Amino acid sequence: VIKSGIRGRGGAGFPTGQKWRLARASGRKGEQKYVVCNADEGDPGAYMDRSLLEGNPHAILEGMIIAGIAIGATEGIIYVRSEYPLAVRHSRIAIKQATELGLLGDSILGSGFQFSVSIVRGAGAFVCGEETALIRSVEGRLGEPRQRPPYPIAKGIDGHPTCINNVETLANIPVIISRGAEEFAKIGTPGNTGTKIFSLVGKIKSTGLVEVPLGIKIKDVVYEIGGGPVGRAKIKAVQTGGPSGGCIPARMFDLPIDYDSLTKAGSIMGSGGMIVMDDDTCIVDVAKYFMSFLKDESCGKCFTCRKGTQRMYEILEDVSQGKGTLEQLDLLEELAHTVRDTTMCGLGQSAPNPVLSTLRYFREECERHVWDKKCDALVCKDLVGAPCQAACPIGTEAWRYVAHIRRGEYEQAYRVIREANPFPSVCSRVCNHPCEEHCRAGEHGGEAVAIRSLKRFITDRIDPSSYKPLRTGYPDDGSPRVAIIGSGPAGLTAAHYLSLRGYRSTIFESAAQPGGMLYSAIPAYRLPPEVIRKEVQALLDENIQVRCNVSLGRDFTVDSLFTDGYKAVLIAIGAHKSRQLGMVGEDTPGIYPSIEFLKAYNTGGFALARGRVGVIGGGNSAVDAARMALRQKEVESVTLLYRRTRAEMPAFAEEIEAAIEEGVKLETLVTPVRILKRDGRLTGVEFLKNKLGARDVSGRPQPEPVPGTEFTAALDTLIVAISEGSDTDCIKAAGSSLIETSKAGTVNVDSATLLTNRPGVFAAGDAVTGPNTVVDAIAAGKKAATMIDRYLAGAPLRQPGSARLPHIYIEPFVANGDESGNGHRASTPRVDIESRRRCFAEVDAALPAEDAIREAGRCLRCDLEFTQPKDTRVETPVAEGVAL
Repeated sequence: VIKSGIRGRGGAGFPTGQKWRLARASGRKGEQKYVVCNADEGDPGAYMDRSLLEGNPHAILEGMIIAGIAIGATEGIIYVRSEYPLAVRHSRIAIKQATELGLLGDSILGSGFQFSVSIVRGAGAFVCGEETALIRSVEGRLGEPRQRPPYPIAKGIDGHPTCINNVETLANIPVIISRGAEEFAKIGTPGNTGTKIFSLVGKIKSTGLVEVPLGIKIKDVVYEIGGGPVGRAKIKAVQTGGPSGGCIPARMFDLPIDYDSLTKAGSIMGSGGMIVMDDDTCIVDVAKYFMSFLKDESCGKCFTCRKGTQRMYEILEDVSQGKGTLEQLDLLEELAHTVRDTTMCGLGQSAPNPVLSTLRYFREECERHVWDKKCDALVCKDLVGAPCQAACPIGTEAWRYVAHIRRGEYEQAYRVIREANPFPSVCSRVCNHPCEEHCRAGEHGGEAVAIRSLKRFITDRIDPSSYKPLRTGYPDDGSPRVAIIGSGPAGLTAAHYLSLRGYRSTIFESAAQPGGMLYSAIPAYRLPPEVIRKEVQALLDENIQVRCNVSLGRDFTVDSLFTDGYKAVLIAIGAHKSRQLGMVGEDTPGIYPSIEFLKAYNTGGFALARGRVGVIGGGNSAVDAARMALRQKEVESVTLLYRRTRAEMPAFAEEIEAAIEEGVKLETLVTPVRILKRDGRLTGVEFLKNKLGARDVSGRPQPEPVPGTEFTAALDTLIVAISEGSDTDCIKAAGSSLIETSKAGTVNVDSATLLTNRPGVFAAGDAVTGPNTVVDAIAAGKKAATMIDRYLAGAPLRQPGSARLPHIYIEPFVANGDESGNGHRASTPRVDIESRRRCFAEVDAALPAEDAIREAGRCLRCDLEFTQPKDTRVETPVAEGVAL
């Protein structure tokens, strides 16, 4: 057993052979010794020991007999919790069978060796998994740990030497004896030999018990064996070791699973629990859950454990409720170290692991709860309120306008939308609707409320002029002026909110009209130009001056803006620069970057596609380019080529589906390797087929070329849509080299304030994030306006936030008969496929009134948990210049 290198599978990882050697040397000659099988499996979600005892108790009995021979014990005890009745029953049957066969009892198989096994059932106290507490429980006393030394191997049950091993450890012993130590040691890694059974649960496709060699990487267990995430949410972390373990972030999934590596990372192996969490899991909530479990399971003997775990739980509860402070986070860390260093048993010493690993790897998430009063996973109820509102980057009270629609109050519904969103009609068409992704009606196999369609229903019905935003300031001759570079959603939004605060701003736009990516990158069949034009004009007022056909670096610089008297500058230049394939011949006529291709038609009416068209990429820009090419007159066919599978495509699922319906061919798992041309014109592209290989730490499988699978796609037009970035070269050309940019082509900013490294210069939108959604750009514009206002007022840029909870009570509509709206989700009316293939007219239409009202009736009204009839108050528009 020593030679095999097996370590205890119960959590501590002490070498089993070494423990046996010490137990053999303990005690007086002829003194009673005990072998104890520790089956007190108390980790929530763990059931490895139970499964072994239920499925093959004879293996454990054989391991106990061998251990008895090794240390000179004559009595064995299986300590199993009463919550495992089947394990108890099967163990009793196995003991009876072994006794009848002469494998237990006096003179086993005529050898003269005597060994018997009995069962002791525990009451389910988690602390009884600790050796000394387990011994007291076996003795019939209260399960409390005692000070060590003496250790159980010297003084255990009734003062006699006692060797305690985990169920899985004992089950491995017969394998080692029958196959040899060398064979066992071949599995795993040096110092961590053999296999380990894990209880794999959480946000993954395949849950259950898995047996893997020690040393395997976490990512292989999570992604290859577990199958990866259940939905589109990415894997965030994994908790190993149960309540006494720690959370390991996804970026560290290259970590090998062994005792030493996990301990170094701030976790433990434990008995083998492994809980996988995705982005919809709140780490603060997880730490609070485990600390709640541990404080209840603490025996109370140690003051620091009894009160320390309680106080840590209370602080985590304050954090989850938005009552915590940054000082409390420091106190939480200090408490955790104190409990770890001053408690007596393993429960108290490992209890701080969930807290310490959370603060070590996810402190920013904790600070978001404390400072910004936000739970990004939308779990902490006191910070989230209605999930639809919390999920919206601009905080639109979707529940509120949906309730008004159900009551037939359309103008009130429009006012609610417009209070938060300066581009309601645009977002009703192209928003990625994160509100629907988190709608509670869509949980557990249900269908989310069609919130975006309901927004479209309202914005198409109500005249925007019916809404008059509230102003909180009026400019005068001494008001600071702000320069905004770029008139996309971020720039226009910032200008609008600055105007409401009393600032004059000038927007500098390189194109012939304001609108940015709304005009240049989104096809008309998704977002008609007249809709953009109408909403842009509604935002422009006497405080906003727009100068078109002027470019940063050519016509002005950031320095010149300050020289001209502007007190602050916002860079919102978007992401208009497509990245290249990096292949020879990419400048061949007939090859276009996706942004150039989309912009040519959207702003100039130039149809660049002809013949057989190929689009390389898998994002929204690629899908838009493919659908636009399909509608151009000289196009024969369009093929979308992507290096991974459809499941990995980052484009919106509904857009991919629409493209396929219209006739776009989808070719996946291919990589371009060579551009083919004749007489200076594109004739095709040579591709190599891929297979999905190992996953990276983000969980995405890496495409690997398959040698010998080359094929040629005959093409007359190639559109490259692999990614976009900002044209930060114009910033450098403008002589503003002090403004830091990244290699990815984005502007570096402080994420909390949007301030660049240069005082007075801010950046927002796609210029900072890279290609992103319209609603995120609007949110960035709102935030930029707030930060610029604070900067010009001399106030601290970063200030505490507040939870956005429902605060207005709206009487639920009482339906009659079948009007409750509890049916299926309403389908958005859509132009038939044949008609839209060659037409740039808008594809989607607004819901009919009857369908909209019925759909609004499907809302679960999550707001009612926070508002009551006594809270009824008059609805007034929120001052846009103040509230975010």
